[in-house]
Amino acid sequence: MQAKHEGRLRRGMVTVASGMLLSMGALAADEGAGFKVDSLRVELGGFTDHPRASGDAFAQMAVSATGGEGDWSYALGARLDAWSQFGSADFTRVRADYTENYLRWRGKDLRLTLGTQNVMWGRVDEISPIDRMSRVDLSRVILDRLPDRRRAVPAVRAEYFGEDFKLDAVWLPAFDDAVMPHGDSVWHPVDTVKGRLLGFGALPGLAGVKVREADEDGSGGGGVRLTGGGDGLDYGFSVQRVRQSQPYYRVSPGVLTAIHPYDTVVGAELETERMGATWRMELAWRSDVPLTTPGFEYRTDPGVDVVVGAEFFPGDGETRVTLQLAGHRTLTDVSVLDRTEFYAVTGEIEHPFAHGRWRADLRLMAGLGERDLYLNPRLAYTGIDQHEFFLAAHLFSGAEQTLGGYYARNDSVMVGWQAKF
Repeated sequence: MQAKHEGRLRRGMVTVASGMLLSMGALAADEGAGFKVDSLRVELGGFTDHPRASGDAFAQMAVSATGGEGDWSYALGARLDAWSQFGSADFTRVRADYTENYLRWRGKDLRLTLGTQNVMWGRVDEISPIDRMSRVDLSRVILDRLPDRRRAVPAVRAEYFGEDFKLDAVWLPAFDDAVMPHGDSVWHPVDTVKGRLLGFGALPGLAGVKVREADEDGSGGGGVRLTGGGDGLDYGFSVQRVRQSQPYYRVSPGVLTAIHPYDTVVGAELETERMGATWRMELAWRSDVPLTTPGFEYRTDPGVDVVVGAEFFPGDGETRVTLQLAGHRTLTDVSVLDRTEFYAVTGEIEHPFAHGRWRADLRLMAGLGERDLYLNPRLAYTGIDQHEFFLAAHLFSGAEQTLGGYYARNDSVMVGWQAKF
């Protein structure tokens, strides 16, 4: 069910983007095929202080077709992504991937779906401890918003719609791991040049180590989620036994091996409107958080994640503000190299102006107790329907083990265009 094509091409991103646009035109012209272009995106940026990369570029196109008759419906979809990096560590990579491709039957209260589909559980933004079914897109790490960092998964799904509740059961018959950056990308979580690993910092003997990607077959797991609501309060409970699509790197002499261990996740979620704001909360208990001891021994221990946030419009104006407090704690009594406890504030401020033709955004993530900062200011022109032209910056700083510290040399400025139809 997975269609992938990767290649290294020594051509510029302009050639890649032009090819994507020509493909779009051919598909749009073929009305008999029933295809439509869902989205297009081209982005070009430059790094301000990276020793091995002067800039990078990204292009993306997604197409789909839908139809059906009576109680039956179907979806067909695919996407094409292209990345380029310029500098001493240069590369160009092109990859095709599936989006939603399913057959669906819908009865009075029951919906059954078979095929690749988007499964995003949870309610909070940016950091969702309940969102374990979806396939993570790490090709650009945190540069995109959460929905753009998630991909479809092969799934069998049954959804029952009651009068004031919904029961959702999902089984992932075939495991598909996360979309990872190119091995030479400055966004890769393993830096074999300086001997660093995201979440660990510098490790002795890691420089020049071989990175072995996962080669795991079998099921991705499954889960059940019950959601309901009434009287201004929505709630949910879920139980999942799934593999984490994001890899954990197991350390052995001369080799880092990506693994995807099973993890039982028991979650609870709430959403309500109070005091002029929409409040959201997620709480999750995990059975098997992967860890590494100072002697490079692998083990797992339980852990707890919690996120509480609010979304509001100050002064009932058009400015939208989202703020969240997130925390994680691993319940272990042994010394490990991993971060076992951390807290952070995440947020977004969005302000439209000039009669809605322009929008200024700011996304942020700031660690509490340990220095960790990510800022993403963005200015966008939205005066053309379905199109957006933008200028954005991505700024990182922090302690060695944090995300901001690991990507501290990746400060960049980017310009781009995107369209959604």
